[in-house]
Amino acid sequence: MEYLIIIAIMFLGACLQGITGFGSGLIAVPLLTLLLPLTVITPTLSVVNFVMATYLAWALRHHVRFKQWRALLLSGIIGTLMGNYLLAYMRLDWLQMAMAIMIFLVAVLFWFGLQWRHQSGAPLQTMTGLLAGFSNGALTLGGPPVVLFLTGNGLERLAFRATLTVFFWALAVTNIISFGVQGRYQLEQLTLLASLLVGAISGAWLGHKVSGYLSELLFRKISLILVMVASAIAFWGAF
Repeated sequence: MEYLIIIAIMFLGACLQGITGFGSGLIAVPLLTLLLPLTVITPTLSVVNFVMATYLAWALRHHVRFKQWRALLLSGIIGTLMGNYLLAYMRLDWLQMAMAIMIFLVAVLFWFGLQWRHQSGAPLQTMTGLLAGFSNGALTLGGPPVVLFLTGNGLERLAFRATLTVFFWALAVTNIISFGVQGRYQLEQLTLLASLLVGAISGAWLGHKVSGYLSELLFRKISLILVMVASAIAFWGAF
């Protein structure tokens, strides 16, 4: 029964990511922390995110612009390595509470349609990449900073999704290499990984297929409600 719940959680998060380009971590991580320790979730979800991002990047390959977002990608990789390292030295209950608060606040900002218009220069890309990478490396939640950044650039929907997907792909590869070097992957995690992959692949496939048919505004509102509920549950669990 526990693995069916894990599959369902990952399916919901991956479906959201397939439609909007982000959100799997916002949904999956707070709920999975109720079942599993963060030290297991973060390395395992890195593999899942790599598989999911590879599929979505291929589906959106005609809208990917590597040169335009080079500083964002490189700084995201550096930030991820920093987060990976500090994950082993920080209190996990503090991390979980900080994660829940961050998610809730970002969800509220999104709900009220916050859009900060700005230019996507290298300095701002670098700052955003470091912040998002660190959050990704420590909490598997790199989405909020880079989503707000790209929203302010006014990207059209497909370019927005493609850029987010490539960013998360680069961070997932970095995570896998870093956690592998640290010896964080164990054979007993294979059943968990298989369950997460089933939910992730099926959810990402469905989300991508229906993305052109659903009202993104309505879906975003529903997903934000789920995000706020999930973050409140995760905060209470850590508290």
